[in-house]
Amino acid sequence: MGRSAFIFRMKPEMKAEYKKAHDEIWPDFAKEISDAGIRNYSIFFKKDGTLFAYLEVDDFEKAMGQLGKTDLNARWQKFMDKFFIKDDPTIPGPQIEMLEEVFHLD
Repeated sequence: MGRSAFIFRMKPEMKAEYKKAHDEIWPDFAKEISDAGIRNYSIFFKKDGTLFAYLEVDDFEKAMGQLGKTDLNARWQKFMDKFFIKDDPTIPGPQIEMLEEVFHLD
């Protein structure tokens, strides 16, 4: 099992709406995430709008590639785009920065 973590940025004033969207995640989209092999997925908010995401998946790139091919993912990214701060507005969804794991303890 692989662990992946990344950060991205959102407009802090939209935190409540962003949380509500995830509280009401589309069940079919949640299933697609699971079907891509992603599990134990969490997103954490920092007051400056930085979000930290952690998930477990055997092959991150493969899972993202699988999701990237689905209509539901494209619709979700378009729906969520209003929340994100990005340098490149052509990126679908958030502009993520992968984090390197430097320590793990079971």
